[in-house]
Amino acid sequence: MAEFRFDFLLKLALDEREEAAKVLQVAQSAWLAARAKQEQVDAFRCEYRNRLTTSGQSGMTVTQWRDFQLFLSRLDMAAKQQVEEVALHEARYQQALEVWQACEKKVKGFDALKDRHQLTEQRKEGVREQKQLDEFNSRQSRSSR
Repeated sequence: MAEFRFDFLLKLALDEREEAAKVLQVAQSAWLAARAKQEQVDAFRCEYRNRLTTSGQSGMTVTQWRDFQLFLSRLDMAAKQQVEEVALHEARYQQALEVWQACEKKVKGFDALKDRHQLTEQRKEGVREQKQLDEFNSRQSRSSR
């Protein structure tokens, strides 16, 4: 059977896909971690707003109210930054996904070529075997006369 001439390229494509999968996994982990951190910041912000409301109902000094407001504005800024961080990591994940999908497409293309090659080789082998069998049968019939 003849060797698949694109075997080296198939192996390279498989290696590229594996590397792209690793990058994709790292990007996904970073994106999920950023989302989890965003959820934590949002939960803390909500909790702190509730504290402000509760403390405001029971009475507080102007300084305490100002400190609450200052801290809330910092939390709002942190939340905004975290939203941007999530968007950045999501974009990186999407880019990594596109690279992986392109690698996957390349591997599938080479696999299809390899399958066709193997099918062609099997047909050729079948024709060779049939030819040998026909020659053998022809010799047998000549020698038995």
